[in-house]
Amino acid sequence: MKVGDVRTTGRTAHIAGKKAVGSSQEASTAASPVDQIVLMGIPSAELTPKVRTALMTLMAEVQELRAELRGVRERVSDLEELADRDPLLDIFNRRAFVRELDRVLAMIDRHGVSASLIFIDLNDLKKINDGKGHAAGDAALALVAEVITTNIRQTDAVGRLGGDEFGVLLLQSDQTQAIRKAQNLSDVLSGKIVNWRDGAFGISISWGAIEIVKGVSAEQAMEHADSAMYEAKRSRNST
Repeated sequence: MKVGDVRTTGRTAHIAGKKAVGSSQEASTAASPVDQIVLMGIPSAELTPKVRTALMTLMAEVQELRAELRGVRERVSDLEELADRDPLLDIFNRRAFVRELDRVLAMIDRHGVSASLIFIDLNDLKKINDGKGHAAGDAALALVAEVITTNIRQTDAVGRLGGDEFGVLLLQSDQTQAIRKAQNLSDVLSGKIVNWRDGAFGISISWGAIEIVKGVSAEQAMEHADSAMYEAKRSRNST
């Protein structure tokens, strides 16, 4: 460092390579705090007007980019939410429902919580579609989804698994409670009427309920509930 150079450390200026000569007032002045404005780590005294303007412009652009990034993240979150929903019904699609089931299975394995799974099938959807049109079938599916959603807890989950099948995931529920809930949903739906333009019609469901045991996979749990539901459907059709 050359004699007479000044280095700024903190808020105090120190003279390096040169002894302080003069009155005590000069020495006091040399050791006094120096207030500086620092812009992006560069003291204002070292900035030319052009550099200052360029840095201010750059900082404004950074702020704009940060705002745009927040907007992109919000849009991505919205798109992820849409990707989890059934395109017809305002409930989980199969992919999102299986993800919820995997999460509950992890809770069962790690913490020993109880949970149950209900499979529901809308009876005679093909007949409704063939006799009244697919729009009538969609209205029947929407009614099933609405009844299920309004009769389960916020901690539970419902999803459309495909076609006329629904899954209901009940947290902190054993098989007895799941059977009771499934029967309740069936009773509520049996009293509902779909008001359609060429004549109102009633609907009914078949269901199967199982308690999820520790160690099973999501696919195994779904297969067990599906089998229980189809067994109930066969029994209904044979009577």
